[in-house]
Amino acid sequence: MHPDSRRGAIAALSPETEVLVQDRLWEVIAQLEARFSCEVTHVSGVTALIYAKGDHFAAHSDGGGDDDAPAEVRRRRVSLVIALNDGASDFAGGELEFYAGAVPEVASHSAPLVSVRSEPGLLVAFGSSTIHRVAPVIDGRRYSLALWALSA
Repeated sequence: MHPDSRRGAIAALSPETEVLVQDRLWEVIAQLEARFSCEVTHVSGVTALIYAKGDHFAAHSDGGGDDDAPAEVRRRRVSLVIALNDGASDFAGGELEFYAGAVPEVASHSAPLVSVRSEPGLLVAFGSSTIHRVAPVIDGRRYSLALWALSA
């Protein structure tokens, strides 16, 4: 990954908080399996993300098709983002945007198909091979959690 493709911070969560988030997600795993036609055998660790003014994550996918990727990345089936604060009042910019196409460099040169503004507690689930990005934060701070539903 190019160093300019991602700018933001990762915060440490307590083990208890991580288990709480994972346990809550298991409550909806059957719905995710049905929606994405996959079997989920594992939920990844939780990544706590902080995007301040100017921070972003360029168009990318979270896994699926790259044979050179680490084993856990190849096992990702569903990407999960949980919004922790309000994109209408706590920060500007920072939308989670989704693109058509299979190559990030090509897809990102078109307008996003969908742009999602954060609401506290919103769970966004999408196929891990989907091209997406976090648009630059214009003001404030965007807080979210990211994790992945994996298959065996």
